[in-house]
Amino acid sequence: MKDGANFSVNPTRDDGSPTRRDVLAAGLGGLGLAAFGLGGLVSKQLFPQPLVYELPASAPPDASLAPTPACVERPATDRTEEGPFYAPNTPLKKDFRRQGHRGRELVLRGRVLDVRCRPISGAVIDLWQTDENALYDNVDYGYRGHQLTGPGGEFEVSTIFPKGYVLFGFARSPHIHVKVQGARTKLLTTQIFFPEDAKSHANDPTFNPRLVVDLGETASGLPVATFDFVLEDA
Repeated sequence: MKDGANFSVNPTRDDGSPTRRDVLAAGLGGLGLAAFGLGGLVSKQLFPQPLVYELPASAPPDASLAPTPACVERPATDRTEEGPFYAPNTPLKKDFRRQGHRGRELVLRGRVLDVRCRPISGAVIDLWQTDENALYDNVDYGYRGHQLTGPGGEFEVSTIFPKGYVLFGFARSPHIHVKVQGARTKLLTTQIFFPEDAKSHANDPTFNPRLVVDLGETASGLPVATFDFVLEDA
């Protein structure tokens, strides 16, 4: 992993006002933060990095599996910028939670489909997010990792709700970054958001209402976010 340290962004108070950490970071982070962040924003948002994981050789969309009756054709999932915090070569894992974390736990699940609503097995889904302190971990892969979709295109990740932050004066609503690609699809780089953060959406220039998860809960009350990613053919 690059650069050997966690990268801190500025968490916001519940009312959206700057914290003392915002002010200190603005004063002390100054030139180095701007050079790193702005360079990353320009290069990565204009030129999203490819996935580096080997895709299974089998894998056109599963034509043998008929689309469900309620799903015949769907538009491809909207793309968003990558942002400056992506890192390749993450571990294959389904549990992002750190031992002893103080975040609110979350299960993220869904499917990866093509535009004809056929499930794509063996697709790579690569995710990264902030922790409960609005930190992106660039050292030991905390709250980032990848997995391969199952036979029905399904995936599931145990994680926590990400924390929103302010970066270079831009407010970011809580979100999870995602890259998804099947063996015969285009790469999708996008972000997903949460319906309970509607107040912060208005201040986030990246927010897209079509990228909001469906939020429910298990019988035991554990929050479950559901989102299906629809990929374009290559």
